[in-house]
Amino acid sequence: MVLLTLALGAMAQRIGEADSSRWDFHLSTGTSVISSGKKADSYLWVSPSVGYRASDRLTLHGGFSAVGSLLGGYGLRGDSRNLAPLRRGTRLTKMEAGVDYKVSDRLSLWATVMHLGGWHEPVWSPWDEAFRVGVTAVSGGFSYALSDESLLEMHFHFVHDLYGNDALGILAHPYYGYGVPCYELFGGPWPF
Repeated sequence: MVLLTLALGAMAQRIGEADSSRWDFHLSTGTSVISSGKKADSYLWVSPSVGYRASDRLTLHGGFSAVGSLLGGYGLRGDSRNLAPLRRGTRLTKMEAGVDYKVSDRLSLWATVMHLGGWHEPVWSPWDEAFRVGVTAVSGGFSYALSDESLLEMHFHFVHDLYGNDALGILAHPYYGYGVPCYELFGGPWPF
């Protein structure tokens, strides 16, 4: 029961509403506490985003996200021969820009480019040191409605992981790395 209580997070999402203009502003902010074995950490994040509907067919969107540990910072190494500062905690910043284009009533295209940088100390890690993170990702795809009952979708996702730490993200799962937008690969007009 105590672990479940520690895993609960408070989150305020999407403050503000879309209006009738071409602009669409959103703000997501929150906090969470996670624990795994002997380690625990708490995170604060903020993620503003904006969308601009240039026409009935073209929508541009972008934003940034920042997450940081409340308990992070720097410490000294325990080895008496090496007293260099040891980076601890999590500080990640992500920039993202994308475009959605509706070619026809049946065909839609989308693409997003994202860059994430900083460092992260996972709670599942036995080491007391943060990993450097440097990820650039390009994702997108298309969807084509074959009929009213069926939809064909194709997705692509290319990730350039500069330090090789993307596969084990905050959730310590090889599929849910930092470079996976919204922790899922779909993003088309069919939200199933």
